Amino acid sequence: MSKMKETALTIAGLASVLVAGQTVANAASTYTVQNGDTLSALADKFNLTVEDLVKSNQITDANMIFVDQQIQVPTQDELNETALNTEAATSANTAAADAASAAMSEAAASYAAESEAAASQAAAESEAAASQAAAEKAAASEAAAQQVAAAQQAVAAPASSVATPAAAPVQNGGSVYAQFIANGGNDALWQTVVMPESGGNPNAVSSNGYHGLGQTKEGWGYGDVASQTAGLVNYATSRYGSVDGAIQFRQANGWW
Repeated sequence: MSKMKETALTIAGLASVLVAGQTVANAASTYTVQNGDTLSALADKFNLTVEDLVKSNQITDANMIFVDQQIQVPTQDELNETALNTEAATSANTAAADAASAAMSEAAASYAAESEAAASQAAAESEAAASQAAAEKAAASEAAAQQVAAAQQAVAAPASSVATPAAAPVQNGGSVYAQFIANGGNDALWQTVVMPESGGNPNAVSSNGYHGLGQTKEGWGYGDVASQTAGLVNYATSRYGSVDGAIQFRQANGWW
């Protein structure tokens, strides 16, 4: 049951109680209708009005009474009391109706405010849900794009398998590692890129034809250690922005 309806029923119940409390039973005397009697004649006989008799006896048609019908004949005091009761009941009904109207107006205003608040909250929740769905869709699209890009790079990347022995030869009186460091390479680039790609062997050739320390088909992959080191560093800088960038990419993707 809605708050508005419950309030109206409560006020109506209070009005009924007030009206009932104002009702007093009339202890009128009675008269038995004789043949030839009329309501107007009886009213004159008892010094009353037809309306007094109609009200006291709840007669629906003032022109029709019956022989042997019992007519209540109220006293003047009873008529006065009835008038007062009627006036009090009317006042009570009016007050109750005013109270009910005020209560219903207040309940309607409260209901409207609650409905507006609920609608605002629902709209806010709907907007938040839409924003979250859009964000999730955008994130999913970005992730899918990254996966496609990674797959394309993986297809284009050289195989890291090395067909020749991984033992690093000694050239020009020093190890390959020492020459690599001496010609501009660093330990991080050696450990992260050179060793996984070629095992540190400048003559390593993969089954796909990639050559040298950094496994490439560029000309620098076929020179001596100094040439390969310079070419490898230049490639890292030009493609990834820096040697550190190349190292980070190789660590994240397993190829470069």
